[in-house]
Amino acid sequence: MASGDHPLLVPAVSAGYAAIFAAGWLAIDQLAEYMPGPWFNLLAASVLVLSLMTLALLLGAAWRRHREGLDRRGLFWAATAVVPVLLVALAVFSLVESARTASVISGADVRLTRPLIESLPQPPGTKLLDEQPGLADTETISEDLTAQDLNSIVPFYEAYLVNHGWVEDKVSATTSIVRFTKGEYVLSVAIDPPSSGYTLTVDRPNPSLLGSPSTSASPTQ
Repeated sequence: MASGDHPLLVPAVSAGYAAIFAAGWLAIDQLAEYMPGPWFNLLAASVLVLSLMTLALLLGAAWRRHREGLDRRGLFWAATAVVPVLLVALAVFSLVESARTASVISGADVRLTRPLIESLPQPPGTKLLDEQPGLADTETISEDLTAQDLNSIVPFYEAYLVNHGWVEDKVSATTSIVRFTKGEYVLSVAIDPPSSGYTLTVDRPNPSLLGSPSTSASPTQ
């Protein structure tokens, strides 16, 4: 900082950087743990604010060097501002796309499917991470869960669901997504070994949408 800057500027900027880094680190930690919440938006917002602050500091330094007649040094500081400018553009794009996606994937009518999926038992050693409605004009709802033993998940649901009137699609039994049907409802269990978790989806197919189950709104990442 220049000697003419306010004496509280340096500690204020340092505190701001610390707070932003803490928020970004929290978002990364929660995303890594597949925890529900707006953590991606928090991470993008942290990158945006951090980049704007860095951009302001770099441009301020470049302007001071220019006023001091050190144009070559000023040009160097201005050139380094390219990186935060790119990060600002990336963060803004991510936030806009996130908002656009959220407006599309939160419109499912889950008045019938939510009670059904929430009435299902959870296998031992599993933990619910998130529950989200599906696309607009569907009745899809999905739950993301983590499991200690993924090999036990499908057998657990096979035993429970068959005893409660569900019919297993035998063709899907050899795939990573096993499906069951009961009346108008379709239930799928999608195993995702890389994340040590699985996605449970309940759908009541809309005849106007080609009569096929809609895709899950929150596939396991």
